[in-house]
Amino acid sequence: MVSPTSLSKSEEKETLNPRNVYHIGGLQVRFPYQPYGTQLAFMSRVISTLDRAQRDGRCHALLESPTGTGKTLSLLCSVLAWQQSYASRFPKGNSAHKRSHFTPDVTRPPPSTEPSNVVEVEKPPRVPTIFYASRTHAQITQVIREYRKTAYRVPMAVLGARKRSCTNRRVQGKPNLDEICRCLIKDRNKPKCPEFRGKDDIVAHPSLQQNEVHDIEDLVKIGYAVRGCPYFAAWDMYERAQIVFCPYSYIVDQLIRQEKLEDKLNGAIIIFDEAHNMEDIAREAELQSELQLLSLAIPMIYQPVCDAIDGLISWIGSRKDSLAKRDPQHYFSSWTGDKALRELEESNITRKGFRNLSNCFIEAIERSMKEIPPHLSGIFVSTLQELLVTLGYFFSRDGSHSHTLDYELGLQRFIKRGDSSGKWTHTLSLWCMNPSVVFKAIVDLSSSIILTSGTLSPMDSFSSELGMQFGACLEAPHVVNANQQVWAAGIFSGPNNQPLNASYKTNDEHPFQDALGKSLEEICSIVPGGSLVFFPSYKLMGKLCTRWRETGQWSRLCLEKDIFIEPSGGATGEFENVLKGYYDCIGGKKRFIGRNRRAAFLAIIVGIPFPNLHDVLVGLKRSYNDTYKSSRNLLGGGEWYCQQAYRALNQAAGRCIRHRFDYGAILFLDERYRQQRNRVSISKWLRQSIKLYDNFEESMQDLKSFFPRAKKHVDSKMLSYKEVIDLECVVQTEPETSFVINGGSSASSPFSCSSGLTLERGGPPSVSSHALKRRKFISSAAVIDLEKENNHDMITRRIEFGSDSSTETRARVQISCLLCRSPLGHPDNNGSSYLNCLVTWSSKKYVLTLLKETSRSEMPTSVSVIVTDCSSVDQRLCTKDEGGIWCEQDGCVFNTIFCPFCSVPNTTCLGVQIMATDSSNVQFLSKILFFADHLNVMGDATIKETLLEHQGTC
Repeated sequence: MVSPTSLSKSEEKETLNPRNVYHIGGLQVRFPYQPYGTQLAFMSRVISTLDRAQRDGRCHALLESPTGTGKTLSLLCSVLAWQQSYASRFPKGNSAHKRSHFTPDVTRPPPSTEPSNVVEVEKPPRVPTIFYASRTHAQITQVIREYRKTAYRVPMAVLGARKRSCTNRRVQGKPNLDEICRCLIKDRNKPKCPEFRGKDDIVAHPSLQQNEVHDIEDLVKIGYAVRGCPYFAAWDMYERAQIVFCPYSYIVDQLIRQEKLEDKLNGAIIIFDEAHNMEDIAREAELQSELQLLSLAIPMIYQPVCDAIDGLISWIGSRKDSLAKRDPQHYFSSWTGDKALRELEESNITRKGFRNLSNCFIEAIERSMKEIPPHLSGIFVSTLQELLVTLGYFFSRDGSHSHTLDYELGLQRFIKRGDSSGKWTHTLSLWCMNPSVVFKAIVDLSSSIILTSGTLSPMDSFSSELGMQFGACLEAPHVVNANQQVWAAGIFSGPNNQPLNASYKTNDEHPFQDALGKSLEEICSIVPGGSLVFFPSYKLMGKLCTRWRETGQWSRLCLEKDIFIEPSGGATGEFENVLKGYYDCIGGKKRFIGRNRRAAFLAIIVGIPFPNLHDVLVGLKRSYNDTYKSSRNLLGGGEWYCQQAYRALNQAAGRCIRHRFDYGAILFLDERYRQQRNRVSISKWLRQSIKLYDNFEESMQDLKSFFPRAKKHVDSKMLSYKEVIDLECVVQTEPETSFVINGGSSASSPFSCSSGLTLERGGPPSVSSHALKRRKFISSAAVIDLEKENNHDMITRRIEFGSDSSTETRARVQISCLLCRSPLGHPDNNGSSYLNCLVTWSSKKYVLTLLKETSRSEMPTSVSVIVTDCSSVDQRLCTKDEGGIWCEQDGCVFNTIFCPFCSVPNTTCLGVQIMATDSSNVQFLSKILFFADHLNVMGDATIKETLLEHQGTC
């Protein structure tokens, strides 16, 4: 019997532990392990974003949490907990996406002239569907593995390409599989594919009942067992799914979105994981086609389509000899705005006639789909659809703004690299310079979009490039001790004090190339495990490898480590072979692998991975941003250019630390890192730990001493944990692509991340940072079940601050800001702004530090506070999304509160809101701690006397 992949017994036992309930943002969140503070802050931010989306109609979030901090599990648990509570918390649904319908009284059908018997029945609120999109199918598989660890089970669907899920052995692996599949099932009542007829058997399979978690591989296994089609079974399951896992393209691609997803996307929660390349992905929704492929014999019924294609080909013929020369084998020109419109008009494609042309295109595509065999090939149809969608964006408007200015019509004439025939290729492109053109439709459909990744920094460009405002932003800290477990260094020179500078001005010089090779040799001799080396480009990596082979440096490197080189281009088979060799190596089939699978690991970043300035698209994008910087609130071209580099750099640096008990070194080899401006955009968790070295020998001495010191620290840290749960993970290597090769950028993209040279990795496998048994805190307290307690008891339960209870006073008071005198109580509290509160002392470290910083006074040992519930105060105080700082010593996530009514914002600090807590501080949840000295308090004589006593004590 086929069943989905299961968790280990210990992992499953921990996952189903009913005690693992945490109160975050007013919700009970079931989380399988003791969460890190970073995870509490992350989940709190997700929940507050979704709550605000229901209140305001829409709210979006930009959330960064470093690799190894359990971001995916935190995201799934928080968003599923919110979805589970939706019907009870939002009985009227989201007003921005609310729908109602009419149902006739079927007990007595009324005459058609009496519509009064037709009763309006308000439909229960539709629970928003969660769309979890990631870049690749492999990443989706990893996300579903995390979903298995949760206690949540809702109807799900996992969508993928036909080529990954086809079980028809007669057509598997064929290059035109999609086209063959469509032909076989044109008549859905009498399909010619036997697997299609068995798709219902997959949906009804016992192993998929009770909302059992599954991935594409599970569906394929079942498909072979019952002879059914996993692809169409997944789409059948999609109809009732509450969480959908899919690649980015299913949402970003307008054709797929409008044809299959749009209804469920209306009011949905859309999560884009690994979203650091989201700007590029949205911008790549463009046309780029070699139109010679379309100049085929087409039946006369497609004459309008034929005329349009012939018009474009004629236009190319008239322009190809007047293109600007970039090099002897590459000519290029581009047009935008009115100039682009005039160029297209010469090929008989006009804004006025586009609607009729579009109808002809659609009719031709639909007619071809009904023909057996089809008159139009699959390539022809997909190119027509691409042309149709891109021209639709190009001719569209956003109010008074024409999108013709957001596109570049480009024409290139070039000889393909490696083509010895010397044949010229002509390519027509319609490039989108503004990703918000494509992304706006997704924003308008959804209620909330969450962009998340381990490395979103720098974040400045996301809002302007995607044309959306983020109500919540988070740069979460790492779960490791960066000073103890990470050794980050900027090294400016190699042996013999030769400067290291990988910029295009110096990277061709042999002294630099030789110094870099010797540096890597020295570093590899010190590192007990393996290394990842990232270069700014494939071109530079190729030059360096050639030089090192000529000088014998390559042989010396091979004596230190086995070397694996990432292949350039899109040769999947070649890449898979390199990856297999790498995993065979770390699996123990080659040297340097011992029983200690936590051996150290090193990431070396050579230079700064700036995009290629000579790339056509990079130049056009920089120019576009400079032109519209002010009018469209964009980053300038130079600033955008730098942010692309540092986002790629942060992706590379993030490969080093994979879980809480990992440790390793990150080296930045380039003298340009000496300048502060070249370090300011490095990820926040790493930036402050970087040491700077002018002397190479000194840096190597410190690197050598780091590894035994870090190992000792991690070993002692592990002693505080009783047991490792996921024992399988410790001895098992998971083939996680991003772990081996640089940051996950597409090699074919002109904005891709730097290339990678993989030196043998003797370090740890990718161990889930959650595969550890819950740690028992010294002062651990039972988690309080809010549902089982009376609300009144919750409000009045004594809050333990570690102070003498004789100094605590309960009262009903009015409070206002000491500076502007604005009342702070909720106006609906029994018709007045009075609130119930507790006047006491607090010695929480974060509260004391905040008071010291805002009052510019000495650090107090305790502070007089007024404690009340969030629901009792004016909601403008506690609904801001900024802040959210975890203090491990206090066991709480704090959000600093400023008076929203003062004329100068963020000047009057009133206190803190407690957003989330660990299990021993759950009594503080949803409380506000006001600084008593920062308020004007009106109450009876008792409260005034208590406040005077507190002032006297201070």
